[in-house]
Amino acid sequence: MFDYQVSKQAHYEEACRRFATKHNIKQLSADAGMSAQVLRNKLNPDQPHRLTVEELLSLTDLTEDPTLIDGMLAQLHCQPCVPINELSSGKVAAYVLNATSEIGKVAAEAVADGAMTAARRGAIRESVNAGIRYMTLAGLAIQSRGRGYRRVYRAGVGTSRRAMFRLQ
Repeated sequence: MFDYQVSKQAHYEEACRRFATKHNIKQLSADAGMSAQVLRNKLNPDQPHRLTVEELLSLTDLTEDPTLIDGMLAQLHCQPCVPINELSSGKVAAYVLNATSEIGKVAAEAVADGAMTAARRGAIRESVNAGIRYMTLAGLAIQSRGRGYRRVYRAGVGTSRRAMFRLQ
């Protein structure tokens, strides 16, 4: 049904590097129940040991940072993850404003001069992924609002029809 293809680019390896530089490995490793050196090695693409799925999920949960999962998905030519556990239809404006902010960062980088370093490319990718996340959340929030209104509308119509039939 789906034709997943593994990218030849090292998206996941880059994600591991970015994740390692963004977080305090010593503290994170203690929270995750492993030594700091083991975690450093597992996040280092030049080392033979890799994170297990359970470790990846644990690190993502502890940090609330989607970098590793986004890197895995990018490796499969997929869009970034969108955590919907805190989805709220009351946050549509915030989602749209945050998405606009991320798009602005991408636009600023698009017109900026200078070499495209790995760090710059990673920052652009993070802004693109965040923008996609926020727009998806905005769409889901609007969609859930509409469903809520339809339920209320249907309930009202159903009540009106029943009341109308009782009158006859």
